[in-house]
Order: sequence, then structure tokens, then C-alpha cells
Amino acid sequence: MEYTKQQMCGHKDFSMRTFTGNWREDVAREAAKMRDSMLRLQVGGQTTQGIQRKLDYGLQKLCLTPEPADGYLRFGDVILLQSAANKGALAADTFTEVKGRPAHALVTLAEKAAPVVRTAWIVQKARDPHKPFYAREKEADLVHYGQTVKLTNPHLADAHLNLAAALPDPSTSAIGNSSGQLKGQVTACYAGGMDTLWRIEPGEVSWSIETEGLPVHMGDVVAVRSVKTAQFLSVEPAARCKTAFGFDLEVSAFHHKEQHGKKACEAVGKLNLWGVVCAPKGSNFTPFAPGKQRDALQDVRRKILERSGDGSFKALSRAFRILDDNGDRKLSRREIKQGLEQYGVPLSSAELDTIFTFFDRNGDGVVTLTEFMRGIREPMNGRRSGIVAQAFDRLDTDCNGMVTFAELKNIYGRNLYRHPQVVSGAKTEDQVLVEFISGWDQSGDRVITPGEFQDYYTDLSASIDGDDYFELMIRNAWHISGGEGVCENTTCRRVLVVHNDGSQTVEEIQDDLGIGPEDIAAMKAQLRAQGITDIKDIRLTQ
Repeated sequence: MEYTKQQMCGHKDFSMRTFTGNWREDVAREAAKMRDSMLRLQVGGQTTQGIQRKLDYGLQKLCLTPEPADGYLRFGDVILLQSAANKGALAADTFTEVKGRPAHALVTLAEKAAPVVRTAWIVQKARDPHKPFYAREKEADLVHYGQTVKLTNPHLADAHLNLAAALPDPSTSAIGNSSGQLKGQVTACYAGGMDTLWRIEPGEVSWSIETEGLPVHMGDVVAVRSVKTAQFLSVEPAARCKTAFGFDLEVSAFHHKEQHGKKACEAVGKLNLWGVVCAPKGSNFTPFAPGKQRDALQDVRRKILERSGDGSFKALSRAFRILDDNGDRKLSRREIKQGLEQYGVPLSSAELDTIFTFFDRNGDGVVTLTEFMRGIREPMNGRRSGIVAQAFDRLDTDCNGMVTFAELKNIYGRNLYRHPQVVSGAKTEDQVLVEFISGWDQSGDRVITPGEFQDYYTDLSASIDGDDYFELMIRNAWHISGGEGVCENTTCRRVLVVHNDGSQTVEEIQDDLGIGPEDIAAMKAQLRAQGITDIKDIRLTQ
């Protein structure tokens, strides 16, 4: 080992543990340790009281949803999933991250099936191709066998902690069976995606076509299958892990088949079975009010708006570019963390996970300008959401609350043959229409819901400053007549009407969405519907 002259002389700023030329790194490392220590102290991560508050919150009691009169499980119900093997309850540990999977919380089996925050799960809707069928049957709020759902832990008001399953990974998975097979890892995360989709299947009988589509009852014994891994949620009785709340049994995504003699059948084993536990009928139900993490999100919004000035699109774009160190028009976790520290908002690891997931809506690991705008700005005001609702109503011709592929084809079908790609033969009319609605149809079921439609325009609204311009844009895009002043529609066709007495007037064909430039009959029919009946002829203006 070789030392510098300063080290040999015993200078106070140098350590005998460092090599030649590295004394600056030694000083910098000690300073970094001090900064990290002060940051943890600031957010309460270093105090015993702070840790105890987190544990107390996870063990806070809450009310489960009482069993309804018809006994059916509904979306939004608060339930426990109790293992049929040892009567423990599926639980989330939001204070313990999973090794090798950042921003994923540990999911285990708590020994006691008590209704507390960490063991409670809410059944949430997910994309489902059978949604229109259940709506027609007036069972849209019921959970059915074979239906895709999400299971959410209610520990935070401003974020959803979703149960997730990942494919077996030899580098991170420590759970295996005697034959050496790796099992899928079950965690909880704030992001969405296919990892968080599950399918409820019957547990007491073999899967059959007769069972699919039947409502799930409170108290049923079910099997919960991961859509991504095609494996069942399972208890691992021989594997225990340490959590912030003590030692729990591990859970995995694996199909434990029933053994009959020396052969295994396809029926799910007892380790894959879960009871749907609710409160007894007539119980008093008080909705749980989730807590928040230090209002870190509000701190971020407030600081960025303060730094940006007036909060306009131009000002927020400038703030985005300041945070974007490498100029790739995307924000990484590192850029957000370092930028917010410069803004005076230091974040703990858990807070950074929550905030990054809030901004990163599509879960691709980066934050775009559109996502940044939507996260900073408030949701659409009443005026904007109202005009968007009018546009949705124009498409929902049967007024059932959904826009189907058939409705859109009925509106646009008369003019699809004019599309350039249809004319060239590159695409069919149906392919062009599917591509058109893909921007709104998030679930891919060819059905647009009001929520999907509003969500699309919420993103667009975040980059538009003025309400007048937003209204004009929607009116012109969807041919909605009306509007005052600068908001008045300018895209609805105006035609010269020759009346029976020979007089002429220029008339607007109101709400002419889907009426082509050569469809004279449809134009006349729309004018008659507007009360203009003495039509001898119409002439199109150029």
C-alpha cells in the first residue's frame, strides 16, 4: 500500500485507509453519508417513532363489506382472502421492498386473518371483453367467474397498490419445489399492466364452461389465477420470510395439483384455494379513509408551479426542460429525484416510487411531457369536461352509456371508402376504424366508455391553456354546433338552400358528424329535422 505525503504527515483531512490520489473521494463519501443521514432524519425514516407509526397504520382495523342480501361479490367490496390451507390472510407489507424488483412491496400470508389495512383487498374492475354483455344483463357491478379483475390494497388514498405476479426469474426467485421448478413471484406495486390482472375461478369444482360467467358469492372458495403467468395464487407452507410485522409465510404464483395416488390431476390443490371473507349481514360498515404519504405529491406540484411562474404550458415546458438533464425529452427517476432536491423537495425512496408511478401513467419507466403536464395541472374543469361529454353523447347513438364499434361504423361507414389507405388497398374499412378508435379504447375491447373518453382528453387538456380554445377544438373536431364568440363552431357544413318560392338562404347543417360531402339526401334530411322543410334544392359552397 502506498500513501501520499499529506497522509504520512498526519493531515487532519486525510485517512490512512485511502490509496494514493483518492483522498478527495474519502472526504466526498463522508459528506454524502452526512447528507443521507440528514435526509432520512427529515422524512422520519430514522426515528423509532416514525417506524412505529408506519407499523401501527398497517395494523389499523377497518370494516369489511357486509354480505349483501343476494350474497354476491361486487366491485369495490373490501374483503379478506383467507387461505384454505392454514386460515391465514393474504397481506401486503408496504415497508419492505422485494429484492431485485424496485418499487414492489412484499406480499405474504399473515398468520391471523384479522381485518386490518395490510390484509384488506378491494376488488377492482379491469379490462374485460365481456363487459358489454354484463352491462346488458344488468350485472356490471357483480364479479363473475372467469372475469378479469384487479386486487388493490387500500393503504393510500392517492395511489393503488395492486397485487401483481411475475414470471419465474432464476436470478431473483428464491421459491422452488422439490423438483427444482421455480415459482412465479407475487408482489404489490403501484403500476398497472398485465402483471396486475387476475382471474377468479371456482375452487371446489373443476373449471367448466357451465361455471364461467356465474356471479361469485361472498364466502365462496375460489382460485385466483394470474393472467400473465397462468398460475394460481399459492401459499408456500415451508417457506417463511421476514416482514416489517414479523415472520409470515411466503406466497407465489404456482399450480399445486391435487395428488391421487402417484398421479397429479389438473384440479387445484388446497394451497391454491382462498376463501372470500366479508362481514356478516347487517354489520355496520364505515368506509376506510386511507392515509397519505406526507403530501409529497402536493409539495412537488406546489414547488414546480412556484418555479414555473404562471403555470402556463410554456412555463411548465420550460420547467420540464430544466429537469431533463440529458435533453431526450423524457424524465428518468434519477432526473426527477435530483431535480426535486434542487427545488427543495427531498424525497424518501417510498415517496419517489409513489410520485414517479403517479407521473408515469403508461408504466414505461420514463415520464413524457404530456404525462408531466397532466400530473402537475389539475383535472379538467367543469366547462371542459362538459363539452367532452357532449362529444361522447354524439357518438353514443343508442344512449346506453358506451360507444360500440357498430355505432362508430354506422356514423363513419358511409365515408370510409374514401380513406386513402382503403383506396390504395393497404387496409380494410374495419382496420381503419379500429385504428381510429384505438386512442380511446384503452382495454382493446372495441368499446369506448365515458371514462376512457374523458381520460384521453384529460391528457390533451393538460397542454392547452385557454378554455375557449379547448371548447372550439372539441366543437370543430366532433362537429358540435353552437358556441359563442370565438368558441362558435366553424366545421359544420354551410349550404345554399333554394326554397320553393325561389328565395335563397345560407343554412348550417347542424351536428353533421358522419355526413359526407356528396351525401345530398342526408343533408336534406338533417335540414328538415332542423325545421327547414321548403327545400327545392341545395347547393354546396366551396
